[in-house]
Parts: sequence; structure tokens; C-alpha cells
Amino acid sequence: MVDEKAQKGGMFTLKSSRFGELEVPTESIIEFPQGLIGFPNANRFVLLEHKPPFSWLHSIDDPSLAFVVVDGFEFGPSYEVKPPYNNRECDFRQGDEFAILVIVTVRPDPKATTANLKAPLFVNLKNRRGAQVIFDDARYSTRFPLWAENEAGSAEDSEKKKS
Repeated sequence: MVDEKAQKGGMFTLKSSRFGELEVPTESIIEFPQGLIGFPNANRFVLLEHKPPFSWLHSIDDPSLAFVVVDGFEFGPSYEVKPPYNNRECDFRQGDEFAILVIVTVRPDPKATTANLKAPLFVNLKNRRGAQVIFDDARYSTRFPLWAENEAGSAEDSEKKKS
């Protein structure tokens, strides 16, 4: 939670159940006016750097809520999703710069880690407001395996070695 009394000089103290107390710039707050799927009351978040390509999207409203995310642009040009233009709460307009965040589910076996490509988060970089959008597109899964390419490459390498 944000300790309102701790706000000073454009910084606030984020109290996190995972990371303890962190000093975070107030301008780094990202607001999701409609919340996220399953978390309608978690509206304010900050993005915390982690081990690339992963980051934490940490709730300010709930100190125990944080999501592992990756940059949606890392999925390449075949991941064709568009922000919710003309969304009144986020004010997305054609030409606005935006970020795409994809929520990751980390499994006990890291090779089984998946990404939710069906419901990415869009953040308008102009006003730092965002929305989660569900795409009804069979190409995108809620459990896209992050390491599929490496495993496929390994399988191909195995086949080459057998030949």
C-alpha cells in the first residue's frame, strides 16, 4: 500500500509483502481504472525491474498482489494486438505510444512457464493509464509456452544428430 504520509519529493513508499518497503517515484504509477480480470479493485500498479525479460507489475492497492510480466512486443510482429482505441478511461488515440504487458504464470518447472497472450495489458504512455483487453482470436492462448522455441530447436538438433 502507499503510505500517504511517506510521499515526499515525488516519491512514495510501496509496502510490499514480497519485497518489503520500496521507494518508488510517483510518476511511475500506472492506473487501470477498470482493474484487471479477477482483481477489479486493484487499480494502481508500478512496474518493477526484475531479471530480463521479466518484470513485476506490483499493486499499490494490495501489498500482496504482484504479477510477473514480459514486454508484449517481444513476441514479434505475428502478435498483432491493438490497444483499445477510444477507450474513455485510458484515452487511447491513434498514434499514441503504448506498452503491451503480458502476464506470465511461472510454474515449478521453469520450462512449463506460460504467457497469457489472449488478455494483454495496454498502457498509454502519455497518461500512464491502462486496460486489459481480451482478444477472441484462436491464435492466442492463455497458456502460451515461453520456452517452446528453445525446445523445438532442441528437438530439431536431436533429429540432426540422429541423421
